[in-house]
Amino acid sequence: MNATAHTPSPATLLFVDDEARVVNLLRIIFRDKYRVITATSGAEALKIMSTVPVDVLVSDQRMPGMLGIELLNEVRQRYPKTIRILLTGYSDLSAIVGSVNEGEVFRFINKPWDQDDLQRTIADAVDAARAGAQTEPGAPSTIDEHPEVLVIDDNENDLNAMRAVLSTEHDVQCALSVPAALRVLEHSNIGVIVTEARVGSADMGEFLRVLKQHYPLITTVMLTKSADADLVVKLINRAQIFRFATKPLRRNVFQLAVSAAMKEHLRYRANPSLVHRTRVERSTEPEDQNLVAAVVRSLSSLKSRFWKFGRGAR
Repeated sequence: MNATAHTPSPATLLFVDDEARVVNLLRIIFRDKYRVITATSGAEALKIMSTVPVDVLVSDQRMPGMLGIELLNEVRQRYPKTIRILLTGYSDLSAIVGSVNEGEVFRFINKPWDQDDLQRTIADAVDAARAGAQTEPGAPSTIDEHPEVLVIDDNENDLNAMRAVLSTEHDVQCALSVPAALRVLEHSNIGVIVTEARVGSADMGEFLRVLKQHYPLITTVMLTKSADADLVVKLINRAQIFRFATKPLRRNVFQLAVSAAMKEHLRYRANPSLVHRTRVERSTEPEDQNLVAAVVRSLSSLKSRFWKFGRGAR
């Protein structure tokens, strides 16, 4: 008797843009590989999602009636398993940061998009959606102590100020440089990292990207005083920043951002399959092998103290 091989159904993509020509073009690009649905408003998208399971939602930011960030936030609450992507022209920094802090966006796609980047981003999103749905939860952590917060900043006054704010609710470690941070990671139970985009001469976006590749359970809060939306988007796509906090820091907002990041870290520890949803962008540039080696070396003891990662958690 011949057994019929089961072919998985194609992933369902929902593209939302008030410009019909944009969603029609996206339909043409992806219809041969995926099931593609389109909507021209946030309200229409929510109506569709009430009856059709959607793997990946891609929404424009600037739409009448409901902004993209508002749609992402609503979908996050109603359909948390749907992977969310924002189309943006980089023009509105507050919307970009808000989409991370409120909608927990998976990636940004710049308009006008690069065809190869677009295809790669959608493929990553589909992989994340499918992996998260299929992977069995891993064994829970056996660590008894509470995870700590690591704050990295080359300004000692700022470092001490952040320690004072956070230490009322968390155990806090501090580092003035990347080498110092790696030493802390090697010996401490770090769940959340708080840092600026640059510490000294170090590109913290690259540091966090490598870190998340090899240990995706750690969540990150990025401090920024930059109005450069391009930089912010690059950091999110490269390093899967969980929250942004703007300088000068507002105490309550900063505390809430770090507490939310710690809660997310604990959620990953309880269910490691969720880390697929924070997969970092694949690098198209040569990696700094010295940085990779240093990160892997520092994380080896930390990883061994949690659980043995299966291949599915990478």
